[in-house]
Amino acid sequence: MSAEEFLDRVMPHLEKLHRDKFNHTSWRYESRPTSEGVGLRPATVDIPAMATCILDVEHYPENVKYVESTEIIDRQSDTDVTYIQRMSLPVLGKMQVQIKLTEVASRDGWRIIAWDQDDGGTEALSKKQGARTAYNLGAWLLQEDAVAYALSSAPVKKDVGTLKFMAMTKGADAMVSEALKQNIDGMLRWADRS
Repeated sequence: MSAEEFLDRVMPHLEKLHRDKFNHTSWRYESRPTSEGVGLRPATVDIPAMATCILDVEHYPENVKYVESTEIIDRQSDTDVTYIQRMSLPVLGKMQVQIKLTEVASRDGWRIIAWDQDDGGTEALSKKQGARTAYNLGAWLLQEDAVAYALSSAPVKKDVGTLKFMAMTKGADAMVSEALKQNIDGMLRWADRS
């Protein structure tokens, strides 16, 4: 599943969100165990500064909540990087994924930086360092007066066991609004400090 296909699903939902305050929506896709979601916050956005922070994955551990470490696998350009991200999430625990993050073509006036999971790289990670993700897609969407953040992710079931898997997937759906809001607010604060 590519980031572009994910964006095809995100954009119609994003268009329906009101811009008066933080707003979000989520939806089911196929038979996946977690919902996909997008959040939108009105804000005055320095788009180049925010894009620079989003692409500065080396400094996520100091600036992005719950990210414990990142490891660059390949930086193809300033706007195209493949890296491993390890997180410690409330309720969900330790998670890890290998991601390809890249700036993609703008859509409907949004500057977009999106990612998809490198399945082979993620599968090769040692589950001793945390549960791997079965899928992990997302996007940052930037305009001068708003920031949107979209996400679709779930753990590999065999990495966590059946009961924890159920708790993690149901917990992720229950916390989606807060997770989207925290990510947007955190990235805005980082961009303001830059």
